[in-house]
Amino acid sequence: MENNSEKSTVNATQSVDAYSTMSHLNIEKIEQEYMEMFWTDQEREMEKIDNFKNNLLVSPNRIKNIMKTNKDVRRITSESPVLLAKACDFFIQELTLRSWLNAQENHRRILKKKDVTDVIKRNDNLNFLFDDDVNSTGGNNGHT
Repeated sequence: MENNSEKSTVNATQSVDAYSTMSHLNIEKIEQEYMEMFWTDQEREMEKIDNFKNNLLVSPNRIKNIMKTNKDVRRITSESPVLLAKACDFFIQELTLRSWLNAQENHRRILKKKDVTDVIKRNDNLNFLFDDDVNSTGGNNGHT
């Protein structure tokens, strides 16, 4: 009888692990679908826009001032700050969307700092957002 109990426990554990893996794959698929829809919508929106300066989350003037702080920058075309501001908008919107999906994955309707940090930890190309001492020492430096 104990043997059957042990088998049941093993089978239940395997089922939970299999469900967890399937659930994780399903979540990744859903996230991928949302990202594809996001970028398709952004592309459609960009094709309609005549003037990129309107409705930017980040001010092109602020970008220009940041660019001027670099002593190697001598001249800045008028399009550069606008283009970089739009790129910042895309970055902020995508990070927010991924963080929102993380909150929903955790059955929450409120976005928390942890959602943003979880997204950053899962995506290698976002690791630059953490301090170098966090990446090199493995410490959390308040980023948990």
